[in-house]
Amino acid sequence: MVTKLKIRRVELGLKQNEVAKQAGITSQYLRNLETGKASNPSIAIMKRLASILGCTEQELFF
Repeated sequence: MVTKLKIRRVELGLKQNEVAKQAGITSQYLRNLETGKASNPSIAIMKRLASILGCTEQELFF
């Protein structure tokens, strides 16, 4: 399962480790979010990822 999070990151040409570092999370956690293995990230993490990817939390997670 590919999530909107991964689609947006790839559209922007960003690497997982770059986004994870900026968001203050591990690459593994980001990978798990992108594949659906992890769910329900905190609001703070959703906001950081949305900011890095230039969109809203709703666009990425809902």
